[in-house]
Amino acid sequence: MVFPFVELPAAPAPAFPNRTSIKRPMLQLSLHRGSKVVSTFAIVDSGADECIFPASLGMALGVPIPNPNVYVFSGTADQPQNAYFDNVRVAVWQFAKPPQVAFEFELYAGFCDTLEHIGLGLLGQNGFFSRYKVLIDHANSVMEII
Repeated sequence: MVFPFVELPAAPAPAFPNRTSIKRPMLQLSLHRGSKVVSTFAIVDSGADECIFPASLGMALGVPIPNPNVYVFSGTADQPQNAYFDNVRVAVWQFAKPPQVAFEFELYAGFCDTLEHIGLGLLGQNGFFSRYKVLIDHANSVMEII
């Protein structure tokens, strides 16, 4: 299934004075746990080890935070971060009219406070790339998930 990149506004910076937007390989998702559902977006991130989302989404789903399933990791700032894991069901939506579910899968997902400022999740190696073949065609701003 082919998904277009999502174009987001970006402020110009000294290194990129003419930049006004940036395209990202993102998916629209709904996360399900029991009868609770939240909608979000996630970046398809081959550099992320795990699939991690903002803690507020986990709390909305009823994931206990903190819980015993803690994973301490670090990102580019090399600061320890805690993610609390639980099982969820993920529905990936197609950008269609009307929107429709493209595919669904079970995921052992982490939830952490440090993604709150970004407001979206990361679909990483364990749980996403381990399950699907992902072809990212940046030149054409699309990705194919097989």
